[in-house]
Order: sequence, then structure tokens, then C-alpha cells
Amino acid sequence: LDVLSVGIASLYAFVQAGWTGPELGFEPIDLLPAHVRTKAKDLDKKALDNLSVGGEELYHLSPQILFLHFAKILLVDHLEELKKDALVGKSAPWWALRTLFLQQRTLEGPTGLLQEQMVALLDELETVLNKEKEVLTRFWIEKGLVLHCYTEDTKAYEAFQKAQSTSGFRFKVTGALGKRTKFQQYDTSQLVVVAESSREMASSRPSAYKSEAGSGPKNLEHNDDTVLEKIQFSELSEEDRARLGELELDPSKAIEDLHPIDHALLLAFCLNIKNTNPAHGLTVEQMFPFVTRVLETPNNWTVYTMALLLRSRLEADKSRTVERGALQLQALVDQTRIHDESSTTRERMHHFFSVLLPSKWELEKELAEQYMALGVVRSAMDIFERLELWEDVIACHQFLDQADKAKALCYTLLEKTPNNPKLLCILGDLDQDPEKYKEAWEASGQRFARAQRSLGAYYFKRDQFQEAMTAYQLALKINPLFENSWYVLGCIGMQVEDFDVAIEAFTRVVSIDQSNGEAWNNIAAVHMRRKNNLDAQHALRQALKEKRESWKIWSNYMYCSMDVGDFTEAIRAMGMLVELRWKAKKEENTEEIVDIVILDRIVQGLTRDLKDLYSRSVTFQEQKIEELLLGITNRITTDPRIWRICVKFYFWKKDFVECLECQLKAYRSVIHNPKIETEQAEFEKAVEAAIEMVDWYRNLGPMTYKDEQGQEHAVAKDWAYRSKQMIKSLMARTRDSWEHLPAFEKLQDTMEELKSE
Repeated sequence: LDVLSVGIASLYAFVQAGWTGPELGFEPIDLLPAHVRTKAKDLDKKALDNLSVGGEELYHLSPQILFLHFAKILLVDHLEELKKDALVGKSAPWWALRTLFLQQRTLEGPTGLLQEQMVALLDELETVLNKEKEVLTRFWIEKGLVLHCYTEDTKAYEAFQKAQSTSGFRFKVTGALGKRTKFQQYDTSQLVVVAESSREMASSRPSAYKSEAGSGPKNLEHNDDTVLEKIQFSELSEEDRARLGELELDPSKAIEDLHPIDHALLLAFCLNIKNTNPAHGLTVEQMFPFVTRVLETPNNWTVYTMALLLRSRLEADKSRTVERGALQLQALVDQTRIHDESSTTRERMHHFFSVLLPSKWELEKELAEQYMALGVVRSAMDIFERLELWEDVIACHQFLDQADKAKALCYTLLEKTPNNPKLLCILGDLDQDPEKYKEAWEASGQRFARAQRSLGAYYFKRDQFQEAMTAYQLALKINPLFENSWYVLGCIGMQVEDFDVAIEAFTRVVSIDQSNGEAWNNIAAVHMRRKNNLDAQHALRQALKEKRESWKIWSNYMYCSMDVGDFTEAIRAMGMLVELRWKAKKEENTEEIVDIVILDRIVQGLTRDLKDLYSRSVTFQEQKIEELLLGITNRITTDPRIWRICVKFYFWKKDFVECLECQLKAYRSVIHNPKIETEQAEFEKAVEAAIEMVDWYRNLGPMTYKDEQGQEHAVAKDWAYRSKQMIKSLMARTRDSWEHLPAFEKLQDTMEELKSE
């Protein structure tokens, strides 16, 4: 118990020093024997080295890093001994998990080794935790945040849902009428989150902060001359409220307080929206109601701080709110430096592990990046310099066209810390010198993965694919969690036709991020090159789940489906492809929207009674094929090839009236070409189309069909008259230009034949 208590105290001391504040007032070295205190710098350096994992280094200015080192030794390295104790055995893995997650958050990038350890601890904890509601809810939230950190968003969402069901927390995103601006005359629909805690959780919730008392983190006012501070909702009538269902909502009235755990859950779902949607305005609008609901009834310092941070991030891209967003971020940075009597250290720690609150240096870095986005480069550079984030300082110099200063800074820093791998890599970036990357690799004892990633990127840009492949493989051997590196390695494998490497690389990409549609598409491309068309089709299905608007992927899916004989999917793919390419209109000629060969093969499958992939006759797709043809001809009316394919379909269907109509439209598509009168080849095509049309009239015109009332009619009673008029019109149009040609004589012969019929 004493070991566990000291480990937890060390962990919380590190959290207070690096995240929540206020200042501790003592150093970790003060807890050690007197003869050790003289070696403080050596101990800090050793802690940084021991806590670095998978080629990823800890932030070198992490405050009081020894506390994390103590916690790691006591809670992780001695976990097996702690689990033998009956009193602390069940909770020890949880504290080990929290220690590892904090270590991961302090590293510069994700590492596979820590991920494996944390996943094992999560699986173990699921079996040993008690069934107390708040404990289980906290566990599921923390599990979701760990998975979220490693971009396993589907699993993270499932964990958040389990946390919600365990807590009994209910919420829904709905709409309500209200005004956003001071001069708005009419109410419009606004997104809002309706939520309530379960009775059990509600009974233990703390009361909300009172804004007039100045409690909790500082929430800056907007003070805009147009936009309201918050949405002004209109009151609901009793009839409207009755239609809302279980969760009643009247946004104009007081909103019920929520338990801090439920606030944390709302923020977790908000993060999931961001990770699983593209970065555009709609996603921001989806996230705002979650943050707003937490800000309306804040009752915990850490959760409230996280909500304010998320709001400042969401406001960063809007011209009317960007100023408040930056000032709010500055206020959050400042609050961790001072002692705030409105919140105790215990309150700040209480829900720390239930939110992804950034560290103090990460907050400051984010503020500097916000300044950079606003063009306040000098202020951003001051922050980066104070944090000793030299890569960002150099980026500022480059932004200001001060390349010489950037290089001079690198050389100055290298004089102080020779053979620093990161600085050597930065210098390699500036000079585009691969030798610097190699020097960094050797200086790190072949542990600094970034050096090989940079070297691989250097070779890849210059089409030196074998060298790039070797570099990326070395980097990924040390840290396999870099999705982009796997993706580039897969592209290299395709370039050099090493398909084993390509498949492995793209498979690793989708195992890290299943929503990477391009990686799925490339997996399919490799399978198609290997003639594994069924595997390719499966990969393309996965790609389309993530990129339904990509006409290129739909095109690949259509070809692949035809190759395996899956007519059903080929028809569906062609329909989507036509719709998407018609919207995009990327080609100058809309005819190119349709792949004529594939369309013809689909119709031939029907007319020849072929079997599909599942040994079913293609005739069962008759209706789908007709719908496809109608969808195409509604958009494209000037391609005779498409109309001729329609002729084949309706002739097979024995709908001779429609068959003749489609053939006539094919003929019209040909003769509407203005080049008929000036180019011989086009005239000869028109002659052939006219004679073909006469043959269709001659063969189908006299035939009969029955209408819906059962009465019999001729398909084209006046077919001979129509044929004569058609030939006569074409002859009159082209006589002056082409009367001397044999093709014109064919028209004259055809007219003579028609006169005798």
C-alpha cells in the first residue's frame, strides 16, 4: 500500500507540475537523500533517457520529470509485486495504465510498445474492476481516450457508448428555434444538445460555478457588435414540448446541472466527431453544441478548462470569433501559473484522467501556433524560444525569409549540444543534405527514427526508391505507429513492383486508421495487379465506405466487379460513377462520363443470358439495367453509342416501339454534327447511320404490338414515309458538298428502293 501511495503521489505531483498547476513549491530531488541531490541534472537526463521509447523522445523541458520517473518505477516496473497484494492488487494495473498514458502524452509521437502495454492493461482491468457505476464509467472513458490517442476511433466510440450506458447518462442532438445575432428578425433552427444525468449520478454532482462569483477558469465574453454571447432560444408552447419525446427541452429556461463525468463524456463524444469527420465548417457546427452544453453548467475546474480550450479551437477559423479564441487560450495558459483560490488542487486532479487536457507547454505551443496563424510571428517566436522548440523557431525564421538566421541558430545550438540528433535533422531539412540525417542516425545510436523518416522522404522525392524503402523500413522497425510512413512505403513498393512490401505497408496503414480510403484503394490496386480480383473488390468496398464521393474509386470498383462477374455491383458502381462525374463535370465532353465498353458488356450479359459471380442469370437485373440506361440517357443525349446499347436492350426486351425510338435518337445524334457538310468522314458516318435507320424501320415498322387495353397496333405504321423524309432531308442538306461521292449515291439508291415499297 505504501509503494502504491508513493507512486500515485509522484504521478499526481507530475500532473500538478505539468498540467493543472499551481506550482508545487518543491523539487523531486528534495525527496531524495542529501548525497544524491548534487546530481540533480544527471538524474533528470537519465530520467529523460529512460522514459524515451521507440525512438520518440520526451519533451526535454518537462517540469519535474523525476516525479514521472518515480511513478514509472513504482507503478509499472513493480506492477507484478503490487498485484500480489490483496489490498491494492485490483487498482494497481489502473494506476500503471495512467502512468503509461501520461508517459505517452509527454512523448513527441505515438509508440507501439506503450500501446501494446496499455491495451494489455485495459483488457486485464475489464475483468477485475468492481461494478460501482462511477468507477466503471471512468474506466470506459479512459479506455476510449487511450484508443482515441492511437486513432482507433471506432473502438473509442464503442468505449464511450459503454461509459454512457454505465453512467445512465442520456443526451441527444436536436434542433430548436433561436437567434444568433442581435439584429436577427426571425428564429431559425439551431443545433442544441439536450442532456440529463441519471438520478444516482445527479445526487452526487457538485453545484455549478456561479459566474458572478468569478469561480473556476476565466470564461471570456465575446463582446461582438453583431453576434450574441449565446444563442437566444424562443420559448416553446406546451404542444411543442409534448412532441419532444422523453428528454424535455425548453432552451429558454434554466438548464439542469450535469455530473462532471457526464460533462467529460460529452467532450469525449465531441472529440470523436472531430476524428471521424472531415475538417470543414459542418464538423465545427456539429461539435459546438457539445461544448456549449458543458460550458452552461460547469462544475469542475479540469473539465471546464477542457471545454473552454475546445471552444477556442473551434473559434480559431471564424473571423468574428478568432480574437476571443486566441485571448481565451492566453487566459488558460495564464491560469496554470497562478494559485486560484476558487479551485483546490484536489478538484483539479479529480477528473484529470477523464479528459485529454494538454500540458502547460502544449498549451503555450498551441497559443504560439495560433499567433502564427494570425500573422503575429514575433510573439509566436518568443514563445517557441522560451519553450526551446527549435524546429518551430526555425520555421518562424523561414516564414520571415530569414534562412541564414535559421542555419546560424542550428550551428549555435549544435555547439552547445554536439551530436544532437534532432538538431542535425533540422539542419538536414534546411540544407537538404542526406548526410546530416545519416549523422543524426549514428549519433543517436541508431535509435532516432525521425532521421530515417527524413532520409526516406529525401530519397522518395528524388525517385531513389530502393534507398527510400530501406530508410522507411529502418524507421518503422523502431516505431511502427507512423501511418504516413507506412503509406509512403506502400507507394514505394508499388513503384518498384515489390507487391509484398506494398501489401504489408498499406495493411498496416488501415490497421492504424481504418478510415483511410486511399490506402484501401491502393491495396485493391496491388491485388488487381496480382489478378486477385475478389480480394481487390473487398478492399474497394472498404475504400468506398470512407470515400463514397471519389469517382476514381467507384471507377476501379466497377472494373473490378466486371472482371469477377459481379454484375449487380458493376451496375451499382456505374450508376454512382455517372452521378458523381456528372456533378464534377471534370471532362469537357460529357460523353466521357460513361465507359461505353463496360456498359455494353453489362447489356450483353443480359442479352446473352450470362451467369454472374454467384451462378445467377443476369436477366434478374433487367430492371436495374433499365434504370441505369434511363439515368444515363437523361443526362447524356448526344452519344449515338449509348443509344445503340439501349437499342440492344429494348430489342431483347421485345419493346420494339422503344427500340425504334432509341435507334432514331442514335441517328439524330449523328446528323446533328455540323461537320457533316465539311468533313467527308463525318458525312459517310451519317450515310451509314441513315441506311441503318431505314433497315430498322423496314424490319420493325410493320410489326405489331398490343397496348394496355389489348388492342393491336403497328410499331411504325408510316415507316416508309418517315424513311423517305429522312433520306430526302439528308440528301438536300449535303448535295452541294458531297454529291460526287459514292456515299451520296448510296443515299440515292436507298431512296429509289423506298419509292418502290
